[in-house]
Amino acid sequence: MLNKYIRGIVPVVFLFSLSCNSSKHSGKSKDAMPGTWQSTPISIDGDSKDWPSPYPNFDAKAEIAYATSNDKENLYITMETGDEMTQMKILKQGMIVSIDTSGGKNADFHINFPLPNDSDPIDLPQGAHKQDPGAMQTKQLDVKLSKSAKDANQFSLEGFINCNGGYMVSQNIPCGIKVIARIDEYKELVWEAVVPLKTIYNESAITAGDADKPISVCFAIKGFKNPAAKGADNGNGMSNNTGGTGANLSGRGGGRGGHGGGGARPADNPLQHLYESTKTWKHFALVYKP
Repeated sequence: MLNKYIRGIVPVVFLFSLSCNSSKHSGKSKDAMPGTWQSTPISIDGDSKDWPSPYPNFDAKAEIAYATSNDKENLYITMETGDEMTQMKILKQGMIVSIDTSGGKNADFHINFPLPNDSDPIDLPQGAHKQDPGAMQTKQLDVKLSKSAKDANQFSLEGFINCNGGYMVSQNIPCGIKVIARIDEYKELVWEAVVPLKTIYNESAITAGDADKPISVCFAIKGFKNPAAKGADNGNGMSNNTGGTGANLSGRGGGRGGHGGGGARPADNPLQHLYESTKTWKHFALVYKP
């Protein structure tokens, strides 16, 4: 059986202000989805071939598709997006993927990857808030996005058992957590991670008694500062999706994963999505098979 592990507070300097934790969302969720058993291990290589096509969950506000699964020893997490604006936010502003082992919205474990990158070549053009997003859908931007994904080679961990601080993606760290993000042949940004269950439950493997235990995962993405609004912060369009079904959007992407990018944008500001910070929660249950 899984034991509750008391963790000390380990500060991680890379954690940006947008986090998945919120006191008003604490407690267990009533929107838990069935878990998925992973019969063969997932290769953490930035290729979505090991995952269902299309991904089973989609947040239209955040423009991301996502999936989770587990076997006896590992939790597997993935996210993908074919939307350039979302890719820009993730690669430039960073993303936090958090885990709550109670199934609620008060996560103890945080994967900060990609890290915010002020030196990244991706940047908003002058007067971006007045431009049509189609102007950014160029080969030059594709090259920059692909390079930025390849250059995302550092991550940090917070709260995990025997595994906290900063690491290189290429490292084989003792606790076994692995992450990667890549732009695939369909121009989808694919994010993958494997989290050994021992790093969140302090047990090497789950047993039959752990079946149906609630768990939740959150994807937090930080928006750009809006140059068109005085005193604007990081956007106030906050998605709190708890897991929807797959859907297709018009625009770029939509290759193997089936999720395109660049759906209908507000006519007054077609780039508003760039300035919106989002949080996407998935609540599900562990699966056990002998």
